Amino acid sequence: METWLKDKLRGDWQIWFIIVLLSLFSMLVVYSASSALAYKKAGGNTESYLLTHTAHLILGLIVVWVIHRINYTNYAGISKVLLWITPFLLLYTYFFGTTVGGTKRWINLFGVSFQSSDLVRLVLITNLAAMLARRQNVEYTRKTLIELIFWCVLLCGMLAVTNFSTAVILGVTCFLIMFVGRVPSRYLFRMSGLVISILILMISISVYLYSTGVEFGRGQVVLERIEAFSNIDINRDKIIGNPERDDSFQKEQAMIAIARGGTIGIGPGNSFQRNYLPEAFSDYIYAIIVEEYGLVGAVMVMGLYLWLLYRGLKNVENTNRAFGGLLCVGLTFSIVFQAFVHMFINVGLGPVTGQTLPLMSMGGTSILFTSVAIGIVLSVTKGEYDEKSIQ
Repeated sequence: METWLKDKLRGDWQIWFIIVLLSLFSMLVVYSASSALAYKKAGGNTESYLLTHTAHLILGLIVVWVIHRINYTNYAGISKVLLWITPFLLLYTYFFGTTVGGTKRWINLFGVSFQSSDLVRLVLITNLAAMLARRQNVEYTRKTLIELIFWCVLLCGMLAVTNFSTAVILGVTCFLIMFVGRVPSRYLFRMSGLVISILILMISISVYLYSTGVEFGRGQVVLERIEAFSNIDINRDKIIGNPERDDSFQKEQAMIAIARGGTIGIGPGNSFQRNYLPEAFSDYIYAIIVEEYGLVGAVMVMGLYLWLLYRGLKNVENTNRAFGGLLCVGLTFSIVFQAFVHMFINVGLGPVTGQTLPLMSMGGTSILFTSVAIGIVLSVTKGEYDEKSIQ
């Protein structure tokens, strides 16, 4: 049995263990957090959401298994083709996408709905790793670096129009990959300056157009959420945040959930705030974890993501190919960084965003895209483990 498992589930077994633990814990939390939603939309049938979420998790594990069996070097060519498609995909999303939560982030292709940002993030990270890997033993040229910076700035800027927080996460991830890829510091700071300038420009244009009655992007929403978080009237319109939206209400209800949790929590399935906290099953699932499992559960979940990051960075040392190492760094950091953004916001350390907790929050395609990323990381570690076993 052990030999069969080693043959079928290759790669870093610790990463396999982490994703299984997160998935199992996710089933418990989502079952509890989605109960209020079930009473509103499913006639009180809480099992329906649990079964759907469980099916997504099982499908996600199957995706991880399939992806990890494929040689990770094949993904460089696929992502290079998709890279030229992503700008048009983002434009299509903005003009023809499905509006959810007041913004167009979702598109429907061939009967499957997904957030275009999930695909863009995966494609850009993979391409950036491939571009940098080809330059490890060759001196960087101005043309090469301009190409790298161009794609980072273009996609982060376009993404910021509909999903500002994801654009920030992607921008920081790109910076880290380029830093690990030994890009000269002067170009790193230039790229950072350009990305930050583009993000500020997009917000400014959006806020200005909003004042003229034209809706463009999420700049006004970002500004209002920063005002609500800092309690400062930044644009001096004598209104802090947006009283018509529930940003402050979400934060307050999350704080109540965390306060109720204490050290050991009030017990699995006993959450009270799930009945009042909007998006308790997705954007604020960490607050429910703290309420039900207390500080102990919160630290355990945080520890699992830190463990995942550690394994991603640790496997870089064992990787003989630069492409594999940069993929491990970029993909694991992107997942863990999103998780920490989610957790920080849930405990009141940042303005409200729509970031979910990877592999924990209820969702369909978001779980699948995360599974693809983890599968690629395991494919990298599988290759290195196979080489070790041969030696």
